[in-house]
Amino acid sequence: MTTYPTRCSRCDAQSVTDERIVEHVCGHVASAGAFDDGCEKCRHRADADTLADLQTVERCLECGHRSPLEPDQGMIGPVPAVSFPTLPTPEQNLSWIPARFVPESQLRRGVLSTALIAMVLVAGIAGAVSVTPMLEGEPADEASVDADWAEYDSIVIFRNDDIQPWYNQEELRAVDDVFIERDVPVTLGIIPDTNGSAALTEDPELCEYLQSLETDHPGQFEMAIHGTTHEPVTDFYGASEFGGLPEAEQRERLAEGEALLADCVDSPSSTFIPPMNTYDTTTVEVLAESNYTAVSGGQWFTDEYYDTDNETYFEAGGLTHVPETQAFENWTAYEEEGGDDSDVPFHDLETLTDSFDASHEENGVHVVMLHYQYFTTDDRLEKLESLIEHMQSGDDVGFLTVEQFAEGLEDGTVEETDEGWRILEPISAVSR
Repeated sequence: MTTYPTRCSRCDAQSVTDERIVEHVCGHVASAGAFDDGCEKCRHRADADTLADLQTVERCLECGHRSPLEPDQGMIGPVPAVSFPTLPTPEQNLSWIPARFVPESQLRRGVLSTALIAMVLVAGIAGAVSVTPMLEGEPADEASVDADWAEYDSIVIFRNDDIQPWYNQEELRAVDDVFIERDVPVTLGIIPDTNGSAALTEDPELCEYLQSLETDHPGQFEMAIHGTTHEPVTDFYGASEFGGLPEAEQRERLAEGEALLADCVDSPSSTFIPPMNTYDTTTVEVLAESNYTAVSGGQWFTDEYYDTDNETYFEAGGLTHVPETQAFENWTAYEEEGGDDSDVPFHDLETLTDSFDASHEENGVHVVMLHYQYFTTDDRLEKLESLIEHMQSGDDVGFLTVEQFAEGLEDGTVEETDEGWRILEPISAVSR
């Protein structure tokens, strides 16, 4: 790369260098240097035979700002014959990003840098396209979407497990409607092949519905993989689908589940939700190798297995562990009553709000696990609405998905402070 004796238009640093933007044969587009170790999307080799030059841009080594080269500095490769729009500044519109250029496996760069890279690629390839800001119900107009830091006392994450084919679909939609109406994001734990006999792809209606959530409510519903078959394969910590299995078998099960989920939804996330809330260090190694960034089991399990003493999140094995801290269902009462699966009791509202209040008072991360199939009455749905209303009453709670939280910690857009948390909003789109 060549450094020019010019100053950055954003930070005024004299450290501007040229950078080649290339496209791999699989369709992944990034800077040439990003392919030094192969393609991060398809994991295949990347050399002169598999990479096509798209254009060259200027990049500031200080702040990461990118902009098109001046005409007299030349362009590399077969640049498409299209007009080049002016790159927005941070104060201008950051919302036009083509879906094919949103990183699929990880967001390990700053949010603004990622957005700017995408806009540069759009300038050379496709033209401006609108992307809806996270948690906004209507598409973004041409007005600017500025990123600002928001301060919160605590963070809440909702995790809705066991989404599967042909199973209580009305209840699933009813629970999702509560989150839509309250404008709260939620991580969906989706089972790719229930008991090895009910694959997601065999229920096109469910897949179409999940895809509609991604399209109509971008950023609000995280599509996370919830094991593969959701079977208790081992007796690891009571029961586990992955924990206790050999590495090769865990890798094979994960790959099978990933393929099914990718055929059902548009943006599988980088979060893994282990069935029975249990997993082992081998699971974490396999997940890290597969570009996952977060695992969300149970706090009772992580406290014992990782000796974490009620930690609501921690780093281990290259992943952020974000265990559930409060179940909506009262599993202790369920076991004592010996009830059937259709009549799982819920905690009373006071227990649920008190649990949140304690976490909020400690500026914590509160992860609520629920299972949509048990919300069979209006009273149960109203209990969920009342809990969310209680959480939102003070306007000092940040609501995120597991992936948004983990990715935010990694790229610096979610920060823990002495008095709570701060989040750079709107949250950038994330997907594997």
